[in-house]
Amino acid sequence: MLQLAKHFTLLALFFLFGLFCAESQAGTVTVESINAYPGEEVVVPVYLSDNNIDIASMTVPLKYSSPDVYVDSISFVGSLVQPNMAALAHIDNCNQTVRFTYVPQSGIPLITASDGLLANIHFSVSASSLEQIVSIDSINSVEYFGELELWTRLELADSTGLNTYFPDFDEGSLAIFSPLDADEGFAGIPTVLELKQNYPNPFNPSTTISYSLPEQAHVSLKIYNILGQEIKTLIDETKPAGHHEIDWSSGTAASGIYFYRLAFEDKILTKKMTLLK
Repeated sequence: MLQLAKHFTLLALFFLFGLFCAESQAGTVTVESINAYPGEEVVVPVYLSDNNIDIASMTVPLKYSSPDVYVDSISFVGSLVQPNMAALAHIDNCNQTVRFTYVPQSGIPLITASDGLLANIHFSVSASSLEQIVSIDSINSVEYFGELELWTRLELADSTGLNTYFPDFDEGSLAIFSPLDADEGFAGIPTVLELKQNYPNPFNPSTTISYSLPEQAHVSLKIYNILGQEIKTLIDETKPAGHHEIDWSSGTAASGIYFYRLAFEDKILTKKMTLLK
């Protein structure tokens, strides 16, 4: 608890100092738009692009517009978080908000990349959900404590802690379709990249992973453990457009949570699965 308190204290200092020297340049944070069906688990990636500063810390607060979805977890596997950074998540499904932060643990590690994955948000869709578009937007609000303003907003800070940056933001969404639409959509050539939830899940000893490609391209599909270590490469080759599936036999893998990651051109989709032995 003491270590966690230190992380949040340091983060607060970064952004309180930043209130006195704010900039508007720092690239764009984008939430992916994903299709989903009632009862399904889906992953919504959050990306950073066109970054032009050295990032020492950040906070990304988001809100989603429907109680028919809820956040299971946030994964930082394959993200821009540095070895000496802590990636922290706060999920509040009652208020339909989620926030993740990067803060230094020791020294001042920097994110210098211009583009990359920030986090994967794992959503579950209610089995009784109606067709709808669920927006995933940024939070920009302020509370007043006397003369002190306390903001909740998308912010980045550099290594000095004196400069706060407000990147552009592209809203994402979950488009929820009826099961009938799902059945009809599985025929023919797909129009979007899609990674489906493995079946069965939880599983033992094997499971099937399905994915859809809108065009022919090189594809990789890999399995990672909860520590982000690669366990198995299932696919690393050129595949034609269409619907595909592949089985994974867990072999000697231990019980626990695993992630499967599909890389297609410049896009990456990730989902989690549970092995129970």
